[in-house]
Order: sequence, then C-alpha cells, then structure tokens
Amino acid sequence: MRLRLITLFSICLLFSCAPARFVKPLKKKQHAANISLGGPLIKYGTATIPIPFITANYGYGIDSTFTGFASFNITSALYGNFQMELGATKQLLKQKKYFPALSVTPIANVIYKNKDARKIYPQLAINAFWEYGKRKNLVYLGVDNWFELASKKKYEIKQQNHWMFMPMIGHSIVGKKWSFNIETKV
Repeated sequence: MRLRLITLFSICLLFSCAPARFVKPLKKKQHAANISLGGPLIKYGTATIPIPFITANYGYGIDSTFTGFASFNITSALYGNFQMELGATKQLLKQKKYFPALSVTPIANVIYKNKDARKIYPQLAINAFWEYGKRKNLVYLGVDNWFELASKKKYEIKQQNHWMFMPMIGHSIVGKKWSFNIETKV
C-alpha cells in the first residue's frame, strides 16, 4: 500500500495541476501573495479521486502590463521534491466592451529531487479575460501548454507526448484586499 501511495504521488508531481497564476497583470509596484489548493483527478482502482496540491505564490507588478511571479509547491516539498515556477504575465490587448483583454504567460517549471531526478518544463498560457462590476471581477478562459523536452522517460522509455494542451476557464471575485478564484482545467 505504501509503495502504491508513493508511486501515485510521484506520478502526480509530473503534471501541472495548479491554477493560472496571474491572468491579468498587477498594477505597477503592486505585490500579491496567495495560496492555492488544486490538483488533478486521478483514477485509483475503480474510483476517481482528487489529489490536493498546495502552492504558495508571489507576484510583483513591474508595470501595469507586466507582472513577474514565483510559485513554490508545498505538497511536493512534503514528499522531498523541490518544485517551483518562475514566470511572467504580459498583457497584449486591453478589453474593449465585449472583446476580451489578452495576456500571455511564459513559465519555467523546475522540479528537483536529486542529481538523477531533475526536470525543467517550459509552459505557455494564452488567456482572454473580461472585467466586470465595480470591483473589476474577472472571467477568463485560456489554453495552457506544457512542453516535454526529453526524448525518453524513466527507464529509457520513448517519450510519446511532447506537448500537453490544457484548456481552462475561471472566475475571480475581487475584494478590497483579497480575491477568490475558481478554475477548471482539462
């Protein structure tokens, strides 16, 4: 049973299971810190169960259209893996009535266990978002793309999937000093 759980968590650490970090850039010199809870649904025996991932994030508004950020996966650390993301969100277009604002988010996902177990996964998200209401709540949709650079998996097995395409949709409710986000990603 213990070996199954270790294997299960090891498999889960290979996939992006966190929500979009910053779909809309922060204001210039604005700081933001958050904790996210999310994760994949996996098949375990005959049941489909959620695997919770807890991630701590920090972002800084470099200017009103560009935000840099870093994230640290707490759940991975509890299992002896260092896993973090370094990225930036750049807004390309502003919202014009019903036409959405557009942003792009390149990310480097770094996973490290030891000298034999280390990976970097490039990721690119393209987002469309609409603000509404007095507090500028946000509705967004986008596509997240993970890229596998290695030609082989563990045990010298040929890597079949070099591109993981993940559509997503989400909603952010914004308060004065907080926001609540909900997102689903396939």
